[in-house]
Amino acid sequence: MNEIVYQHWFLSNEDISYSKKVKLIDYFYDAYNLYTASKRALLGSGLLEEKAIDRFIANRSKFDLDMEYEKFTRTPFSFSTVEGRDYPEKLRNIYDTPYGFYYLGDLPDFSNCVSIVGARRCSAYGKKMAEELGQALGAEGFTVISGMARGVDSYGHKGCLNAGGKTVAVLGCGCDVIYPPENHLLYEEISKNGAIISEYQLGTNPVAMNFPRRNRIVSALSDIVIVVEAREKSGSLITADFALEQGKDIYVIPGRVGDSLSSGCNKLISQGAGVIWDINQFVSELSESHGKMTIHSKKKKINGVKNLEPELLKIYNYFDLYPKNLSTVLEESGMDYLELLANVLTLERMGLLAEAFKNNYIKQS
Repeated sequence: MNEIVYQHWFLSNEDISYSKKVKLIDYFYDAYNLYTASKRALLGSGLLEEKAIDRFIANRSKFDLDMEYEKFTRTPFSFSTVEGRDYPEKLRNIYDTPYGFYYLGDLPDFSNCVSIVGARRCSAYGKKMAEELGQALGAEGFTVISGMARGVDSYGHKGCLNAGGKTVAVLGCGCDVIYPPENHLLYEEISKNGAIISEYQLGTNPVAMNFPRRNRIVSALSDIVIVVEAREKSGSLITADFALEQGKDIYVIPGRVGDSLSSGCNKLISQGAGVIWDINQFVSELSESHGKMTIHSKKKKINGVKNLEPELLKIYNYFDLYPKNLSTVLEESGMDYLELLANVLTLERMGLLAEAFKNNYIKQS
């Protein structure tokens, strides 16, 4: 049987958390071996608890490989997994590598990629800067990557498309779900001049917890991350944080001191991010020296619990050695959801928290 049907089965499988899938493939080598693995072999991997294995095996036996794959081929979507040659190399060695993703359109080769991210409720200035950046980059042959969100993301995509360039949207919902709904025309344009991609199952709704997670893919596929406008605690800074972890270059459009939409950008400048003071000059220099750029990112040092920042330590202390749901911690801490999730993801990257099962975390040390 064609190996692609096993990859389709595992990509569409919802019994295994996203973060466990690549670990299982590393252990079993490929989806075929995983599909035929015995309970004893699955237990031997040490990656799944017995209850999860029983559920996995029961649902596996009900999955009609050929029928489900044939049904998928009747959709306009495609998919790519770590087992395939078309899987982007830039995703293979990042933290929490996605096993695969669905996409609509044509995947670029992901060379010369720049992401443009920023506030959803951006100012007229932010809109203008994002659109001009997208247009200048698209005209020079760069692929613009963003999340198709309202505000800066959308204008970055539009600017690139206006210049006849290629752009990629990484969604926090299924590839077949257009969000925000007013972006239906933009969705169509991107799919014809680039690609719409998502690691989430087709039909997945745009729930808040998905967006910070997808940001690691936005930054990973990019050579440079540009932040146009961002509040001090925002999704754009989560993308910047992932970029720092991945050793990417970060540039920002500076803003006025005291302006809340500029506080995040100005903070990044204070931490060593590059400053874009002239778009045309920036893109011209980028075009000439791409691949020889100065690295502006500062990788975080992963220290122990004792050296955690106070805010991270506070979040860490809400967890224990038994799985605890994020909604419970949300109630106990009184924090903003995105802020809490950003901190939990940081602690997970540091190896101090682990996802026991979906949205439930335990202490690692």
